[in-house]
Amino acid sequence: MDSNAKKQTQSFFREALVISISNFAVKIIGVLFKIPLTNILGEAMGAFNAAYSIYAMLYMVSTAGLPVAISKMIAEASGKGRKKESKRIFFLSTLIFGIIGLIAALFMFIASSRIADWSDHKNAALAMKVISPTLFFICIASAIRGYFQGLRYMVPTAASQFIEALLKMLLGVGGAMYAASKGYSGEIQAAFAIVGLTAGVFIGTVYLILCKAFSKKQKIEELDSSCDGYKALGKRIAAIALPVTITSSALYLSSFMDTLVINKRLISSGFSEDMADKLYTAYTSLSIAISELLPSTFVYPIAISILPFVSGALAAKKQKDAEKNMINSIRLSGLIALPCAAVLCALARPCIGLIYGTSYSYEVIFLDGTVKTPLDVAAPALSILGIGVFFISMVSTTNALLQACGKPMLPVVSVLSGVALLTICEITLVGNEGVGIYGAPISSIVCYATAFSLNFLFLWKKQGLKLNVIKLFGKNLVSAVCCGLGAFGVYKAVSLVVDIDTRVDCLICLAPAGVTAVVIYVALTLILKGATAEEIELLPKGRTVADFLRRKKLL
Repeated sequence: MDSNAKKQTQSFFREALVISISNFAVKIIGVLFKIPLTNILGEAMGAFNAAYSIYAMLYMVSTAGLPVAISKMIAEASGKGRKKESKRIFFLSTLIFGIIGLIAALFMFIASSRIADWSDHKNAALAMKVISPTLFFICIASAIRGYFQGLRYMVPTAASQFIEALLKMLLGVGGAMYAASKGYSGEIQAAFAIVGLTAGVFIGTVYLILCKAFSKKQKIEELDSSCDGYKALGKRIAAIALPVTITSSALYLSSFMDTLVINKRLISSGFSEDMADKLYTAYTSLSIAISELLPSTFVYPIAISILPFVSGALAAKKQKDAEKNMINSIRLSGLIALPCAAVLCALARPCIGLIYGTSYSYEVIFLDGTVKTPLDVAAPALSILGIGVFFISMVSTTNALLQACGKPMLPVVSVLSGVALLTICEITLVGNEGVGIYGAPISSIVCYATAFSLNFLFLWKKQGLKLNVIKLFGKNLVSAVCCGLGAFGVYKAVSLVVDIDTRVDCLICLAPAGVTAVVIYVALTLILKGATAEEIELLPKGRTVADFLRRKKLL
């Protein structure tokens, strides 16, 4: 790789690291938010999750394509030295999506009661009303984030996400505690908890507006004073944003389908409405929350960061640089996602126990009379979802690559195909007495495995990217399976002498198991040559690490 290409790729990984650190902090705050909230709300956590899933769906429809469209177009304008055009792109996109956000907010506020009734989550209507203004604020925030991402400057995005998460935790937990102390119903408690999210997004948006007004990281060298008209730019924004919005919305549509399908199918199979809601709460609050923690922290930032680099390289006719960045992003995503998947499969129960505790205020009675705690329900579901961590991580990265290559409709085909299969599987499996709630995570795996397979095929056939599944993931898959088995063995050995009754017990089991997993994965990755010296050098401080490994003859 020439020095310029290496410099650009190192810059990509630096920006990905910024987002990764922010996402890690945000996810830790999110966990700290959910722990007391789950304890405070109890069964009412289902209302919180239902309101949030509906909001997330409308949020994706409102904003998903905007940061991608702006990021791609700003990166292209910057690469061509069109300063005036970059300003016009930002103004036009902010205006368009500000209007869309306002419409979405009003729709959610007005239709909240009907949506809650339709989804069999009647106690979530008030929470939906409270969260609705967020849709407008997040549209403005997304426009500014996309602008800075197009300039390959991720700090405003990272900082605003941290602000939102921190305020969500402080105000959300505070609001829930206040409502509980007043003896309000679970419906009102959930609404008070949602206030934190709304306030957090508002303050985060204000921060981004200030960044846009005063940041010095906005300089674009003007090499070309030409500029497309508003109509032409508007068409380009729509052409990029609409397919991306459909793709991203379809990804969230899987969660939306959970909200619509799970309770209805559980009730149709014989569960009472109360028991169905408890199963839904255990699955969404415990299993899904943890399964999303690792990929969203370490893999999603790669997708966010790679798009402007690939778009910029292609706009500048640097095909080899673009292809190198694409291959590196896929390999790095797999390198991270595979051990994450293995560890979640092996250590699901102690992970849930450590984060959310082992004691719960309610139990679930199954159709055969078996009584289980939420932990008993969620642990097997998380083990199943662990497999899906790899696929959802790769879908995120490959979606971004196809979008960067100017083929935004292909991810739409992939994701909608996956969601269609998810819906069929979920309706069939969740309503089956022998499968029940565990049909939901199985359906998720089917969804994302399908989407990833199609994306992979599109990159190979349509973009001409030379991809070999065995070369990309084979060695790391072997390392991941071994690290998962090793971690599971250590966990089982420790659990023979430690009763897993408290968070401390879970930590005692997890600590040696986690260390074992890391040691095995790193050792086997080096032994099997699962990471090359060139790839390691692309990471922050990678040259130092690579030199050390060479001295030890490990590379």
